[in-house]
Amino acid sequence: MANDRRIARLESSIRERLAQLLQREVKDPRLGFVTIQRVELDREITRAKVFWSVMGDDNERRTTERALASANRFLAREVAATLTTRHAPRLEFVFDESIEGMIRLEKLFQEVLPNTTSDEATADGSTPTRRPAAEEPPAEGKGSE
Repeated sequence: MANDRRIARLESSIRERLAQLLQREVKDPRLGFVTIQRVELDREITRAKVFWSVMGDDNERRTTERALASANRFLAREVAATLTTRHAPRLEFVFDESIEGMIRLEKLFQEVLPNTTSDEATADGSTPTRRPAAEEPPAEGKGSE
């Protein structure tokens, strides 16, 4: 239990520190608008998988991937300086496919259901019907005089 809490705290600390470093200290022009989604530490705290995403297309992704690989040693050194562990974990940057998948799903939904939005769905998943304008009751105070 205590080890799980410690790992969760370290994961959060690594994620926050990496976000700061990428935003403020890494000056690589290849680095796109990158977001650190989550960090997963192994039980021995020797390896940290850093899941990231970037705004843009596949070219932007590849360019950002190269920038992260180039800055890996600097980032690992800076993260190690903030941790309270005996050894610093090795950083392994992994592109987070889940965001890209959600975007693809959203596009598919928009293609299949072009006239509906997510806030129009009812609790049972059906799309509410609308009355034609002729059937709508007149607004109060308008046209009554």
